[in-house]
Amino acid sequence: MGIEMDHGDEYKYSADNCRTGEPGSGQEKATGKIATATKVIRAITAIVVFGVPLVTGTVTLLGYGAYKAYKRIKGGS
Repeated sequence: MGIEMDHGDEYKYSADNCRTGEPGSGQEKATGKIATATKVIRAITAIVVFGVPLVTGTVTLLGYGAYKAYKRIKGGS
């Protein structure tokens, strides 16, 4: 009679076996300046990748809607 575990339990137990003072999988820890620079680069990338197209698309749709409303009010077809 074995004990049955969920798949999520495997990850929980394997994470419990990790020691906090040891680097994971042979990678060295980054210094504070490098970590901060990495976070800044990620933030800028996220803004460029998601923010710019979102703003551009929103402005385009609003502009098109305003144009159509103007044409309807003016009486053009």
